[in-house]
Amino acid sequence: MIARPQKHQLSGRLIVVGGQCRKVGKTTLIVDIIRATPDLRWTAVKITPHAESHCPINGSDCKCGPAEHTFSIYEEVDRSGRTGTSRYLLAGAQRSLWVQTKDDRVQDVLAPLAATLNDSQNVIVESDALVKFWRPAIFFMVLDSRMPDFKASAREVLPLADAFVFRSPSPQPIGPSAQGGEGRPSFLQPIGKPLPPELQAFLMHPFGLLAHPM
Repeated sequence: MIARPQKHQLSGRLIVVGGQCRKVGKTTLIVDIIRATPDLRWTAVKITPHAESHCPINGSDCKCGPAEHTFSIYEEVDRSGRTGTSRYLLAGAQRSLWVQTKDDRVQDVLAPLAATLNDSQNVIVESDALVKFWRPAIFFMVLDSRMPDFKASAREVLPLADAFVFRSPSPQPIGPSAQGGEGRPSFLQPIGKPLPPELQAFLMHPFGLLAHPM
């Protein structure tokens, strides 16, 4: 079992959202959380690991070595909603960052990212890998039994999840029951539906606040 990391390096509170695979609704959950909690003045971050052949700075045509150009941090300014990081701003985030790393080099960006987030009161991050290094107040794992794919990286950090958000009902949930998920909170929120009141209340607990009425 993966070891639970130590407290993160940020001055504010940290929430992390991971998911079993692409297109399972991680970005949507973050957008819903930002919209439901406008008083928390979120800084939202999307971390995208790339294959080692893809340079986060210069793209796939770069001939850099595995230990060169291992990450980039891009501040989103577009509020059109065309990209995930743009959707964060459209939902009401104060700042939105896109972090690209080479695969298995997420640790390289931690110190620069912490410095970039130094003045952020509350941070919400879309990533599976971050919870290997920083311990958030809450780590949500998004699951959908209708989707056959389940990334190995998501399975690895599944035991670290504090709560599960299911996109569809399932009599035999994939993941939590087989990974020690019994007893941890689970919430059903199909995409397009508002945050369940119980999920809002769970989210607000680390902040010492009541859920924002929808």
